[in-house]
Amino acid sequence: MKTKFRNFCFLLSVLLCFLFSFGACSSSENHSQNDSETTKEYIEGKEVVSAEEVNAFNENAIRLFGRTYTTSKGLALENASTGVEICFFGTNLTANIIAASVTMFCRVFIDGDPEGSFLKIGGNDEYKLAKDLSEGVHTVKIIKSTSSQNGKIVIENFSTDGKFLRSETSSSLRMEFVGDSITVGAGVFGKSGQACSAENSDVTKSYAYLTAQALGAYCSVVATEGICVKAKDALPYVNMCEMYQNVSSVTPNPYPQEEPYDIVIVGLGQNDGWYMDSHPEYTTDRFVTDYRELLNQIRNRNKDAKIICVYGMMGVNEKIEAGIQQAVKSQQDSRIGYCKLPADGNGADAHPSAEGAKKQSATLVSYLQKYLGYSSL
Repeated sequence: MKTKFRNFCFLLSVLLCFLFSFGACSSSENHSQNDSETTKEYIEGKEVVSAEEVNAFNENAIRLFGRTYTTSKGLALENASTGVEICFFGTNLTANIIAASVTMFCRVFIDGDPEGSFLKIGGNDEYKLAKDLSEGVHTVKIIKSTSSQNGKIVIENFSTDGKFLRSETSSSLRMEFVGDSITVGAGVFGKSGQACSAENSDVTKSYAYLTAQALGAYCSVVATEGICVKAKDALPYVNMCEMYQNVSSVTPNPYPQEEPYDIVIVGLGQNDGWYMDSHPEYTTDRFVTDYRELLNQIRNRNKDAKIICVYGMMGVNEKIEAGIQQAVKSQQDSRIGYCKLPADGNGADAHPSAEGAKKQSATLVSYLQKYLGYSSL
């Protein structure tokens, strides 16, 4: 009888120990989870993130724009309109930037200012993106103004006198612009008779960037000076059918599939018209075939996008305009349209000026609002 009692007591003690241990573990796990939640720091409702996260260019901590990529040295910006937005609490934001020996430019937007300021980038240096602001929460967006033909810049790291905060996505509409020198804003600050240069060019003053800005859209630009749809003339080593699949015009590495875009604007044909004039064997039919190939590439990457083909920004070559319209019609895709934009040649090398680009953007915005039903924007 005593043996049975002892066995019962032993089993009871084991059971109690097990229950106690399980309860202690559960309590410990809950306590750990609660501690994890309470250790997060917030400033004005925004979560504080570490400098390590920001300088790893983690998209959970910052916002990236366009076809950016990271290297062992930092965040590489090649295409015009590539960039990054940082949110922080403090008064100053600094970036260490590596650039080629040639002078390039970026535009810096602080706290949603639509105009921004021109920032000259030359060599490797530390650049003050924002300074002497009132202490508080601020956002700073840096956008590469010059195209891939002018070289790349690499942002090594950011630093602030305060704390970094997690950036939040502020736009749901995604727009991609595929084009040439007009799309990258070549010569917008120049005058007739002047040559296009990095100093007088700025993608943020092009019809493309202005259109995305007007619609509150995320903007990516795949464009560069002198490029044709499929022919190779001013750029003898790359055409848009190749560039569209790659990082940029100067980096032929394939660019991975992105989140699909809602609207893709194709602004090509100017260089193709000049090529056609000097190469009679390049017929309108060949241009149509090449243009359709590009449209198919765009559709493969953006299954549900509205694709709008624009032309006329530097005048009209009737063969090219007819070819674009024929290509659009032959696709038999109701989500592909054509919009003729007003011509302007008051910038450098007869490119659209900043004022001309504004008119072109206004025409395209009006078209999108009517044709695509974005009247509420």
